[in-house]
Amino acid sequence: MKRLAILLCLAMGCGRAVTPPVKVSARGEFPAIRTVAVLPVVASATTAGDAAAQAPAAVSRMLSDAAALHSQWSVVAAAQVRDALRAIPAAEDPEEKAGALAAAVQADAGLTAKIAHYRERVGSDYGISEPASVSVQVLATPAGRKQAAWRAEYTFTQEPLAYNLWNLWGVLRGGPRWLTADELARIGIEEAVDRLARGAAAR
Repeated sequence: MKRLAILLCLAMGCGRAVTPPVKVSARGEFPAIRTVAVLPVVASATTAGDAAAQAPAAVSRMLSDAAALHSQWSVVAAAQVRDALRAIPAAEDPEEKAGALAAAVQADAGLTAKIAHYRERVGSDYGISEPASVSVQVLATPAGRKQAAWRAEYTFTQEPLAYNLWNLWGVLRGGPRWLTADELARIGIEEAVDRLARGAAAR
């Protein structure tokens, strides 16, 4: 029955069902991106969830990996980013800091993220008592600016496909199992960066 429902959904062209729920918004005209610098995500006291401590490092790696998948821009080397961060003024707001970093390394934009919550699953691949849940905002700030001109919101708590066929994308991207918080986050971050890259390529 489940297989029949999936095939029916695909036959009907359910694009929403095969696309992660990433909501993109842009402020004004975003410049073309030929070079991008990834600002490491920092821990925040406002981040909720039992996996909040591991989230910044994990999401930073995901952003770097996702950015490196696209050939229409070059990604500033991590060592160059670290050196630049020692020299730029401290800023509490990651949007502002991403813009300052991009200007310092002569990139077109700085890419970073904010994490609202990051909760690990309780259980295993095939049986859980609590599913993983993440809420991440991916931000792109043009060089020298203090506010992001592009952002993507991704908030999702995994649930069984039988409960909601719109979540078919989870099976297609992660397999028919319960995902970890990192696996769930990676799907959304890759989708967000892919949309940013498609937009940059269109300019």
